[in-house]
Amino acid sequence: MGSSIPFLLDRDEFELELVRWRARLAEYVPGFAMSPAIMRIHPNDQMFTHSLEHHRDLGAALSQYFAISLQQFSVARQLLDALYGDQVRRLRVLDFACGYGRLLRFLGAVVPSRQTWASDIQVDAVAYVAETFGVHGIVSHADPTRFDPKQRFDVIWVASLFSHLPEPLFHAWLARLLDLLAPEGVLCFSVRDASQLPADVKMPAAGFLYATQSENAELDSAIYGTAYASESFVRDALVRIAPDMPCVRLPRALANEQDLYVVAREKDRDLSVVPEVRRGPWGWVDIRRLGRNGAIDVQGWAASLDDGDVQRVQLTLDGTRVDVRTGIARSDVAAALDDSRLAHSGWSHQCAVPEVTASVVLQVEALSERGEHALLYAGTLTAQ
Repeated sequence: MGSSIPFLLDRDEFELELVRWRARLAEYVPGFAMSPAIMRIHPNDQMFTHSLEHHRDLGAALSQYFAISLQQFSVARQLLDALYGDQVRRLRVLDFACGYGRLLRFLGAVVPSRQTWASDIQVDAVAYVAETFGVHGIVSHADPTRFDPKQRFDVIWVASLFSHLPEPLFHAWLARLLDLLAPEGVLCFSVRDASQLPADVKMPAAGFLYATQSENAELDSAIYGTAYASESFVRDALVRIAPDMPCVRLPRALANEQDLYVVAREKDRDLSVVPEVRRGPWGWVDIRRLGRNGAIDVQGWAASLDDGDVQRVQLTLDGTRVDVRTGIARSDVAAALDDSRLAHSGWSHQCAVPEVTASVVLQVEALSERGEHALLYAGTLTAQ
């Protein structure tokens, strides 16, 4: 994988898990050719290495990485379909601050690579996504005024960049990207609002807070850290920069964490379809144990910010499926997501494998009554 991986990762184990994930993900993006190249993860992909360092578990890191990737793709797809209908495949789309392609690996299911541009300040990231996903690469710049892609775009997608910018760059990049929209174009960008602040930190009266820490230690903290912006701050910024452009806010639309703003360049553009975007089921597997005696203990939570309850999860253990109901008290989930409907989103399952074994392949999916599903965890449990 490379020296950036924060602790020893067995390459054979990693490659085997990616083969398994290729089959799993094909079910979530039907009709899309899930090639081996699409399953590659660059060794410097901070979104993956950060998860790996935090969880110290390959299955958990891959589960978090792909779950967020799939959820972001689902939201982007819904927005593109709602706003452009059968014209989607003709759009010129820019994935700005694309990183190493967490969205791009699936975006080709909706927008052809020849119609997709990808930009990032990390030169190797741009080279990687251009080669791997066949998109047009554009290296960005620390100075927004020096970013000149030589064209305008129908859709500019910016996931998570504005949640890392200091205030001057927040305004400057917002102005620059809005200026790069085609006449009927839209800008979609995400931010962390005050609800994501640590409990002991208060949002300043201006509605903006910037800290110099981030998951990407390679970027200068003077231009890339961790930012929080209130809705009033964002709307005030838009009024100053683009007073006539319609805008809607989708709370916690990305990964049930970041708010998504959709801004249309055309002042008469109807954005009433945008609030219908669904975020889908969400959750996590907090405990996943395989004892040396074959006993299995799996616990977690599953919920939906769209509908409240997700009534069941489906566990697959070495190919054997079992449905598990939610309903266990999880006041921590309700508090973290600020939604009292999720107070009993917990679930738990204990069983024993028929024969004592050294490892078991576990997959956990959340299933909603509307037929939506989300992959919460997939990985190999090793006997402890």
